[in-house]
Amino acid sequence: MRILVTGAAGYIGGKLVESLCKKAWVEKVVGTDIREPAQGSSGYGFFKQDIREPLEEILDSENVDTVIHTAYVLPPLHDDNLMEDINKGGTRNVLRASVRAGVRQILYTSSTTAYGFHPDNDFPLTEESPLRGNDDFTYARNKREIENIIRSFSTEYPHITLSVVRPCFVVGPGFDNPLARHLKKRIVLLPGHTKPFQFVHEDDLINVMVLLLKNRLGGIYNVAGEGTVTFPEMVNMLGNTPLPLPLRILSPLNSLAWQLRLSAMTEFPSPVMNMMIHPWVATSEKLIRDTGYAFMYDSCEAFKDFVRHVRSHRQS
Repeated sequence: MRILVTGAAGYIGGKLVESLCKKAWVEKVVGTDIREPAQGSSGYGFFKQDIREPLEEILDSENVDTVIHTAYVLPPLHDDNLMEDINKGGTRNVLRASVRAGVRQILYTSSTTAYGFHPDNDFPLTEESPLRGNDDFTYARNKREIENIIRSFSTEYPHITLSVVRPCFVVGPGFDNPLARHLKKRIVLLPGHTKPFQFVHEDDLINVMVLLLKNRLGGIYNVAGEGTVTFPEMVNMLGNTPLPLPLRILSPLNSLAWQLRLSAMTEFPSPVMNMMIHPWVATSEKLIRDTGYAFMYDSCEAFKDFVRHVRSHRQS
């Protein structure tokens, strides 16, 4: 295979590039991102560019037959229009370019956030559960909308193998996003009543994505570790102190800090807290049934690996 990875300098994109460059069945890996990768790998070519810029020349010159689309703005931006333009516009650009270049397979990294955070969510969430990514949370709404774009694309171009992974929150040594940084604070503000949370280890997600590519397997798959871990448990494992507050107090306080850009207090708008207070647990039963994949970590063990990484850096 000759593979293009978008968002190649990001958390998942970077780990995927590293893994694919070691596979004998992969002839060439190229990546695009607006940031330079931390390090290069043998047989890897990198192009610095925005996901919204034309990709045809790269795909043609590198004879790419497989595209992995991981480029996505994860940390919430204060500019919703920019975030949507990058996420949705970038995806449309990747799909158009892939058709023109005659790509055989596209793998898109979606998220279980596409299901949304609602009190009446299916338990567990399956691939057949409705996508209701919350309108007041740009990340989740965009994940839902992009899957609708991809569904239409798949109908129009059935000859292209389309694989969609829906991981829950990804954790491990590389876990470094607004939630990770919030949990690492010495005093962690939390809604007074939270629901248990689900994680998948970064290595399990990479392994699943590589498996879908190697077998040219299309379809939609949840990727989530078994079990859950509570927010107080997470905070305590990290050696910090949870401070639960009534949502009627915490939500306006967080909103004010978000509007004033007080990043030391919050890096996300208040609607994000819905993922802490509503049930939001997916099953990977379909993935296991179709591929035989055996997860290396459950949710709790995956988070413990992150804890070990944090503690080792505190001591160094």
